[in-house]
Amino acid sequence: MFKGRCRAARLFRAAAFLLACIFALPVHAAGMQPLQLEIFIDGSPTNLIAEIFRGPDGRMSAKRSELREIGVAAPGTGKENDVIGLESIPGLGMRYDEAGQKLHLTLASGGRLAKVYAAETDNGHVVREKIDIAREYGNVLNYNVFGTMARGYNKNAKTYSTGTLSFDNRTFTPYGVLQGSGIAGTTLGKEGFLRLETSYSYAHRDSSTIGTLGDGISGGLNWTRPIRFGGAQISRQLGLRSDIITAPLPSVSGSAAVPSTVDVYVDNVRVARQEVGAGPFQLSNLPVPGESGTARIVVRDVTGKETVTSMPFFTSAKLLAPGQFDFSVDAGKPRHNYALESFDYSKQVMGMSTARYGLTEKLSLEGHAEATNRLLGGGIGAVFSAGPFGVLSGAGAASWHRKSPGGLVHASWQLTLRGVFLGASTQRTLGKYEDVASVTAKKIPTQLSDNLADSGFYVLQRSPRVAKAVDRLTIGMPIDRLNASLSLSLANIQRADHDTSRLITATYTQTFAKKYNAFINAYGDFGNKREAGLTAGLSFVLGDDMIVSSSATGARDGRSAQIDIARPLGQKEHDYGWRLYDSEGTNAQRGASASYRNPWSKAAAGIRQDSGTMGGFGELDGAIVTTPAGVFAARRINDAFAIVDVGAPGVEVLHENRVVGRTDWRGMIVVPDLQSFQRSKIAISPETMPGERHASLTETDIMPGFRGSASVSIKSIAAQDTASVELRDAKGEHFQAGTRVTMAETGHTFTIGYGGLTYIPEIGNENTLVLQQGLSECRVRFTRADRSGPKGLIGPLTCKVP
Repeated sequence: MFKGRCRAARLFRAAAFLLACIFALPVHAAGMQPLQLEIFIDGSPTNLIAEIFRGPDGRMSAKRSELREIGVAAPGTGKENDVIGLESIPGLGMRYDEAGQKLHLTLASGGRLAKVYAAETDNGHVVREKIDIAREYGNVLNYNVFGTMARGYNKNAKTYSTGTLSFDNRTFTPYGVLQGSGIAGTTLGKEGFLRLETSYSYAHRDSSTIGTLGDGISGGLNWTRPIRFGGAQISRQLGLRSDIITAPLPSVSGSAAVPSTVDVYVDNVRVARQEVGAGPFQLSNLPVPGESGTARIVVRDVTGKETVTSMPFFTSAKLLAPGQFDFSVDAGKPRHNYALESFDYSKQVMGMSTARYGLTEKLSLEGHAEATNRLLGGGIGAVFSAGPFGVLSGAGAASWHRKSPGGLVHASWQLTLRGVFLGASTQRTLGKYEDVASVTAKKIPTQLSDNLADSGFYVLQRSPRVAKAVDRLTIGMPIDRLNASLSLSLANIQRADHDTSRLITATYTQTFAKKYNAFINAYGDFGNKREAGLTAGLSFVLGDDMIVSSSATGARDGRSAQIDIARPLGQKEHDYGWRLYDSEGTNAQRGASASYRNPWSKAAAGIRQDSGTMGGFGELDGAIVTTPAGVFAARRINDAFAIVDVGAPGVEVLHENRVVGRTDWRGMIVVPDLQSFQRSKIAISPETMPGERHASLTETDIMPGFRGSASVSIKSIAAQDTASVELRDAKGEHFQAGTRVTMAETGHTFTIGYGGLTYIPEIGNENTLVLQQGLSECRVRFTRADRSGPKGLIGPLTCKVP
């Protein structure tokens, strides 16, 4: 009996195993026939082949994943491999073309999934040739010489004077940048030499990461406090890659009855164009200006029929694109009295880490941790886009210092709707909340030099602890019909030392007659200081380049009226600016200044007079560049730069279609104001070339390394005999622009431009030009000796039929 039960159990298990194997076979093994069919939806081809299962009864089915690929919305939820009967999809109709192996589907409204397209700007993405990052060596020394002098009117008055030489030096290589800065002379804290920063940095473009050893500033978030420190840092710098979109861009959606072209306009400017297939579509990654607005979507089919819809969009620079990761890891010793002392570092060692991550298009996560002697703290936060309801953010942090706990909460909200901006934020500390900035702060401030202390300089001392409460409210509102705007700002700050500020500021601005700008600003502090005041002013442009501004101010501590007339310093190779100003009333003063910019530096000087003293200042600012190409004097170079070697003096050089200067006697020029790891276009103006030279290359793209240089050598510009020949026909008239002419000796073909001129880059002792006119041709001959002028002008010559 017992053996019979065992035998029956074994048979049951075997049968169960066979049934499991049967059910585990592919669907089509149970009588389902797999078909590879071309799919048509609503009469339009999808250009897709789908795997469709046909049952013995003729019913059609497909996997959920396959339906999604062809753009059909499957009912319910489930696994990707779930097989869905097509007859179970609401509103779906179908026709099977067995001979053509095609399946025609019709879908009800909402039954078709939107196809997602990455928007193409203007007429499509411009695919540019990839260029290599310049790997060059060199040194840049930025300098600034500045001096002031002031003296009272009476005989016993003391003369106050300062003189400084500020410098920022960096040596760049493909393996990193060594940089240092300092001030020699009389500074705010001391007389002598003051070191500012020293560091070594290496940047990796592909990962947008920078590693730094030496002085730096720690990373931070809206609810943390960065500090200066000396040590090591590794951080993500998303600005190193301008070709990567780091913030989520908005998207728009719609539907097209047939294959169409979709144009998207924002503020009447087309920002994207995309060819779409029939059915619903979604255009993502729209390059829109601002964080909100209304997009106008124009769908145009092959017949020219247009359908126009409008759709609001919302985004925020506070959010990260999905998958983007931003971070900073810092370790070292906090620095005290920056710009007052050269080597004032805390004895305590600190560590910080900050991170942001884009989880979805609408949600980014934040985190921060820090530690130092007897302090451990950290927190988490999030930024969320609520679409038309604005952007919300919140964070919470906690600290543990000397066995005392503390906390911090932060929340903010921003909304831009129809041009109206609303922003509100609040932050509170709980218990004895501390951070690295407060724990490592220096208790005793640095004393100023006697000379500067006597002249009125002082250091503002406040508690280094995190404020107990910080509340802000900002409202900005345009008034379009008046061409005006109104803004209101409220702030409540309660510091740890019981110093309280309750600030309110209201500003109204208006433009009238297209050139006059008026404003009224009222402010008040209703905290401990109890201050209030009102300022009103008017400014306008006089002529082409002068700005006149005037204002009047009234406050509890006095009243004054000011007028200022200035010509701002421009960006030309040689340009100048000046300023005249006068302020009467309390603390009256008046003065004048002038500035001049050349390709090598900027110089400025001015005088000032008030009720008690008379003084002035002088300044010289520029850079000295040393590279294997030579030593150059240049304007201040804040980031990267280019050295252009044209091979001829006086040639006009352009950066991004803007003239930056002319080559020097060596045929070279330094082009400042480039950005590290960013593509830049460098070009020359061929018409400024000397007559005996020509350029086979007039523009090129470059990419300088991190805070370094990129050299452009156009050695194809060589000393050759060139000529500009003016040609006329037998009637004495110029040939039509664009007419082709051939040099008989070389076979090279050239084009006649306006005024009958054609440029010949290389001529011989004897030259013959042939011009074909229908079935006949005419010829003109000239010699090298016929050239005249610096640009080798020849003619006018008459083209005669042989």
